[in-house]
Amino acid sequence: MLSVRTFAFTLLPLWALTACGETPGMEATSDPALKAAPYPDILPQHALPKKHQTRLTENSEAKLEASGARLKNRANNL
Repeated sequence: MLSVRTFAFTLLPLWALTACGETPGMEATSDPALKAAPYPDILPQHALPKKHQTRLTENSEAKLEASGARLKNRANNL
């Protein structure tokens, strides 16, 4: 087993040197049209599209219980 001192003075510098290398061929993977595309505008929060909010109704509990019963029946049939 390596001692902490041996690890710190041999393996850590070697690990740090591997982080300095360049990954070859990364430029070829991007599309030039994407580089030329304009950056999208940043919208203020009030201008963002509203997410549809579902509300609970009087029948929500009954629908949930019926859905649970259907799922249990499907599981039993498997």
